[in-house]
Amino acid sequence: MNESTVRTVKRAFLLSCAAAAVSLSTILCLSGCPSGPDEAGDQTVRRIAFIAAAPSHGEGNHEWDQDAQFLKQCLEGAPEVESLDIAIHYNGWPKEPGDLDDADAIVFFTDGFEDHPLKAPERLAKIRELAGKGIGLAFLHYSVHPPPGAEADFLEWIGGCYERGYSQNPINVVTVAPADNGHPILRGCGGYVAEDEWYFDFRFRADEPLPMPLMTGKLPREPKDKVLAWAFERTDGGRGFAFAGGHYHKNWHMEPFRKLVLNGILWAAKAGVPETGVASAPPWRFVSIPDFVNVDLTYPQPGWEDTLDYVLKAIKAENPDFVLVAGDLVMGRWPDKESIQKYADLYYPAWIKRMQDHDLKFYAALGDHGIGDNPWHGEKATLVRYFKRQFQKHLKMPLNGPLRMKGTAFWFIHENTLFIALDVFEKGDGPQGGIAPKVTGEQLEWFDQVIAGNSGVEHIVVMGHTPILGPVRKESSSGLMLEGGAESPLWRTMAKHGVDLYLCGEVHAITCTRTDGILQIAHGGLFGYNEKVNYLVATVHPDKIELQLKELDIVNEGEKLWQVGTNRPSRMVSITDEVKERGFVVVGTATVDKAAPGRGLINPTGFFGPIRPR
Repeated sequence: MNESTVRTVKRAFLLSCAAAAVSLSTILCLSGCPSGPDEAGDQTVRRIAFIAAAPSHGEGNHEWDQDAQFLKQCLEGAPEVESLDIAIHYNGWPKEPGDLDDADAIVFFTDGFEDHPLKAPERLAKIRELAGKGIGLAFLHYSVHPPPGAEADFLEWIGGCYERGYSQNPINVVTVAPADNGHPILRGCGGYVAEDEWYFDFRFRADEPLPMPLMTGKLPREPKDKVLAWAFERTDGGRGFAFAGGHYHKNWHMEPFRKLVLNGILWAAKAGVPETGVASAPPWRFVSIPDFVNVDLTYPQPGWEDTLDYVLKAIKAENPDFVLVAGDLVMGRWPDKESIQKYADLYYPAWIKRMQDHDLKFYAALGDHGIGDNPWHGEKATLVRYFKRQFQKHLKMPLNGPLRMKGTAFWFIHENTLFIALDVFEKGDGPQGGIAPKVTGEQLEWFDQVIAGNSGVEHIVVMGHTPILGPVRKESSSGLMLEGGAESPLWRTMAKHGVDLYLCGEVHAITCTRTDGILQIAHGGLFGYNEKVNYLVATVHPDKIELQLKELDIVNEGEKLWQVGTNRPSRMVSITDEVKERGFVVVGTATVDKAAPGRGLINPTGFFGPIRPR
């Protein structure tokens, strides 16, 4: 369909519509054409003004000043973005209105309606003046709700707006998907799932020029595509951009969430949008330490705390954004419902407080010791649900897992990476009794949907307590393995979606195995039993993940530490002065290179190499 035909069809359609706004999702089906050419960088410095209102909704919500500062930092640090001059005007308006005169685009990070900065007539008049000169305008989240009397201006400037009594603003978890129309703002943008105060049912223009949808999503109670972001080209040559999300500051730390907005800001300023969109995630780190500490400990624990303090300070010195713990936080051999609650209330808070006092954010998966330790024959299998309930209550992991596993299976996005923690202990019938190490049925379906719904991420890391691939070195008596290995439904699903890393513990020794482009790293530290403990440092880039395994010698000595049951570690765990002076030793390095064939493992050494030291 050529442009002339598209215009004719649009006009005929509009004549059949009421004078009120037309559903943009309907208009979308009339044209898949981009709304205009991208302005390739012409070496001109683009000037962008951020209007940032004072925070209004408490910590973490509507923190407009921090939102503006963070997006400014992202744009200025992004590669392949032409020169920008970004000025932030705080408290909702510049001290001198003339400071906006030379801007190529103005972006509003503000409240709306009665609290909109444009409620003041002289400010509204100023933006009218600048819009008439072709300046770009972008409105984010609440700012897309015009002050009373300015609705017509917003329809003129950006092609649509929030309308009181017609639009909706529920807080919901929404699967967001990019439109298929080739618009420059959509470069590099993929789908994602995010909880936000998403605005729905905007009022859009009913006549040309029409806005172009960019992102859509579905309300759980009304599963129809709704427009969440759009672009608009005005007859005066100016451009408009609007985005419905942005209630929570934390969401800006998801690169798929912010990429569209950063692209939209550039486009509104007529700056060039890179071919793969604005890449704004700087290198960042996480640390993995499964089986930390796999003992029921108070805090501080006499005879242990110096060593645990040393290890956690070493991890903190890696400057991780967070720590992953793939199960076995406690010993957990608690024999009945009463003792499960009693000891969970004692030992989980102590574990959490130790991490908090070292300023380490953490995400923990469920291990076999978190459900009483294997095997689970007879009545012991019925206690598993009580164990899981205590894990959920104390660890407070995200409650976005499958219905019966919320808080024991979960996922989150950090920057450019999707992380999924699995509950690998499902009901079953086998050598371990009424619990089997597997991921099937409802959980597998959830796992598949989570990855499919978050196509905008660059990396996928999965965490589960038990290894899937074997053989593995093990320094424990059980060495649980997930049923089916590389032919299990879980592994095949990971292979289908291109998972990068599978991190696990259980065996308390390092084994790195790679199949189907997925690297399994089984590792961890069993304090009080083993002579070595280790952790993994992962540095995440847009196109690669750099890995380092670090190991430390410890000394287990003295009488046995009391535990519930008979499995008791040494009373004292220490580090010699010689080892302290040497510190953690690097025992393996490698890089998962996304650009290499099969997501190749580049320059493997030590435990990542073909010869694994013992």
